[in-house]
Amino acid sequence: MFSAQPATWGIRELARELDMNPATVSRMVHTLKSAGYLTQDPETQRYALGPVVMKLASLYMHQNPLPEVARRIFESYAERFEYNFYLGTLSHYQVIYLAVLDGRGRIKVMVETGGSTGLHTTALGKVLLAFQSDEFIDTFIRHSGLHPFSKNSITNADVLWQQIREIRRTRIAINKGEHFEDIAAIAAPVFGRNGQIIAGVSMAYPRYLYPDLDAYEAQLAPLLREIAGEINAYTATHA
Repeated sequence: MFSAQPATWGIRELARELDMNPATVSRMVHTLKSAGYLTQDPETQRYALGPVVMKLASLYMHQNPLPEVARRIFESYAERFEYNFYLGTLSHYQVIYLAVLDGRGRIKVMVETGGSTGLHTTALGKVLLAFQSDEFIDTFIRHSGLHPFSKNSITNADVLWQQIREIRRTRIAINKGEHFEDIAAIAAPVFGRNGQIIAGVSMAYPRYLYPDLDAYEAQLAPLLREIAGEINAYTATHA
């Protein structure tokens, strides 16, 4: 619950959001506070993430060098694509960004490492979703209700399934302004040594600069596959 927005919570509002008993939430929060995972503002009495979280993040990065590997690969392609690169993985029903490289272009989407986004409205989310089991996808659709984030968002399960079948065939996912109306993206999967998807890589760009999006996506697809291929070469021996 402690993300960029909102970054702080009071006990009762946190209990309402989680649909839990306030006394139970209070006990859990105080336990996390005593361990350093949460801190409390003495004036507002609201809770925020504590410094021990940094230790967890550092430990994760030590155990999983993939984000740093991906970022170095992104940097090597920065002269060939002037907008944003992302590496993300699936956590429950969200995409968690593992690596972000902002491009040199005029338009930037403010996304931070560790941030999250939706599955059915982003190219990165759709490519991660497509390579899950059919049962997982059905459960996600029921759970999410395919909530729209823009007027272009997919809200029909049949349309989403049609795209999933195409993503499985081509190993390319497309977002045409479905999360942020002015931003489009293209994504590809990253697999581990066991052949299971472990992450996705995407490239995002401003829609309005490319009137013929289909042609621009076709132009980007080989470059994306090249980038994903380099990351997959690493995961084939390390992940």
